[in-house]
Amino acid sequence: MKKLVVGLFLMAMMTGCLKTRTEVKETETKQVMAQQVTTLQRTNADTANRIAELEQEIREMNGKVEVLENKLSKQNPENDKQMKNVNEQVGEANKKLAVYQEELLKQEKTIQQLTHEVETMKAEAAAANKPAEKETERKTPLQLADEHFKQNDWKKAIIQYQKYRDENPKGKKVAESTYRIAYAFGELGMKEEAKTFYEEVIAKFPASLEAKKAKAKIKAFKK
Repeated sequence: MKKLVVGLFLMAMMTGCLKTRTEVKETETKQVMAQQVTTLQRTNADTANRIAELEQEIREMNGKVEVLENKLSKQNPENDKQMKNVNEQVGEANKKLAVYQEELLKQEKTIQQLTHEVETMKAEAAAANKPAEKETERKTPLQLADEHFKQNDWKKAIIQYQKYRDENPKGKKVAESTYRIAYAFGELGMKEEAKTFYEEVIAKFPASLEAKKAKAKIKAFKK
């Protein structure tokens, strides 16, 4: 029965877990930056295509220049006029090409910067989580439960105390852990659950200090 109570409580906690505002903000920032990188990459590809098209046009015009140069050798005035016109077109195309190439370089630098920032954020988040995970791994359920209890984090305290009870049914701290589970439920306003665990303390550890305190708590509930 007691395990069922704590089990249901744990399920409710897991259902109610939400990301902190900081985590949500960091996630949103990463998503925005990733989207910016994607958009820039598409723009970058479009610019590269335009450059390729311009280069093809310039090659074609250069071919025309060669043809006209051959014709000019015949001293035809009309050929000279055509040559001048083609040279002007080549000059304009080269100017456009220079602009697109400069734009492409700027886009590539921006993409590299944004990608670096995203990777840095990921690395910092991973580094920040690792020490906490390692520290938690070194602590026993009872140590974690006591920490949560001192911090008035009743929900986490209940879960860790129950874990200790499950792993150490004959442990020295079972009476105290059971009493603290009851106390934590009481602080959460869950009097029926608290009473259930206080009664367990009295029944299983009648001569303990925790049993005396549990009796006092049950009397207080009746007032």
